[in-house]
Amino acid sequence: MMQKLQDRRTFLAASAASAGAIALGAPAVQALGANEKLNIGLIGSGNRGRTIILECAKAGHNIVAVADIAKFRQDFICGKLDEVKQPKPAVYDDFRKLLEHKGLDAVVIATPDHHHKDCLLAAMAAGKHAYIEKPLTHVIEDGKDMIKAVRDAKRIVQVGNQRHSGEHWKNARDVIQSPDFGDLVWVKVWDCRNWIKRDPFAPPATFNAEQIKGVNWDAFLGKAPKVKFDPVRYWSWRWFWDYAGGLMTDIGAHQLDIVQWLGGVEAPKSVVANGGNYHFKHWETPDVIHGVWDYGKFAATFAVEFVNGYEGVGATFFGTKMTVNADADYGGEIKVYETIDKPTPALKPKMSWKVENETPAHVRNWLDAVKANKDPSSPIELGNRVIIAAHLANMAYRTGKKIVWDAEKQQVVKG
Repeated sequence: MMQKLQDRRTFLAASAASAGAIALGAPAVQALGANEKLNIGLIGSGNRGRTIILECAKAGHNIVAVADIAKFRQDFICGKLDEVKQPKPAVYDDFRKLLEHKGLDAVVIATPDHHHKDCLLAAMAAGKHAYIEKPLTHVIEDGKDMIKAVRDAKRIVQVGNQRHSGEHWKNARDVIQSPDFGDLVWVKVWDCRNWIKRDPFAPPATFNAEQIKGVNWDAFLGKAPKVKFDPVRYWSWRWFWDYAGGLMTDIGAHQLDIVQWLGGVEAPKSVVANGGNYHFKHWETPDVIHGVWDYGKFAATFAVEFVNGYEGVGATFFGTKMTVNADADYGGEIKVYETIDKPTPALKPKMSWKVENETPAHVRNWLDAVKANKDPSSPIELGNRVIIAAHLANMAYRTGKKIVWDAEKQQVVKG
């Protein structure tokens, strides 16, 4: 069986590379030398931005500039870069000024979601490569303009759906898409965390008057409705509709990527959703939400809540001949069972792989793609397809209706 999977993996990789070149076209800019260092800037230096830019530094590239609307974050990221022996970068209050930095090759965009479109379009207009954090878009309508800008600029853009760089997920995909697995009929994915004990996005006790004074609140709001400064909105922006799509887009960007990639589909036919605010009453977006998608070939369910972490993070793919089950927390395992019955305690998996932290590989995949002048593992079109499925679920939740999607026309046709 492993030989079959190996042969199929080789075939799929070759086919995907060929199809990608035909569908997207190779970017028409010169590839860089293998040892050439990139000059990279960071736009948005919160936790995720810091993680990604430090991976760029670890890979040997130059971090030459950072932009953030808060002075305390500017100071913090400069300190972190100093710890990894990076020279002090130029510091900007406005990302547009950063894009004018002399010799800049690429940027990492890790702002709140509602700034993603403007930042990416500006980066493309400035001719810079980009790594843009997930979720790619704040609303479905943003995707079309962002894709066009990237392809017109012929620059290399990686969307931060980092699971797409996980070798363990590629192995699972090969099993699921092999004849040995049978027909995939249902995918169940979930993400459960206990944030009652500790909410990492709550305003910290150290957030003092001096730090607040250094926050450019108007710049944070951008094109969002004008409201008075609110530390909860500033730190917990993911849970407010003006700036993001809540758990469904923030976590669904990963779990729905697994559903569509491993399931071999690009878009759902329809979705329904339900949930509510059952504990975190200061959230606008639901703290518990469940979605059900019809992909035509199979059904998918995604359940996410940050109130109780009992079930952790995982995925199960139900086939007519086999089952793939993943404990998707880092350090967990993906296991393949050659059965469709409830496993007994003595049942051993046919195959298994450890789940590794995909972020380092995803960042390096982007850096290598920039050097080679080829599309990375999660190009702009893929990031957009994944987040459309999440946006549709939010529409279903907010309207209480079944949402029907026409993937060819790229529009909602019912609901």
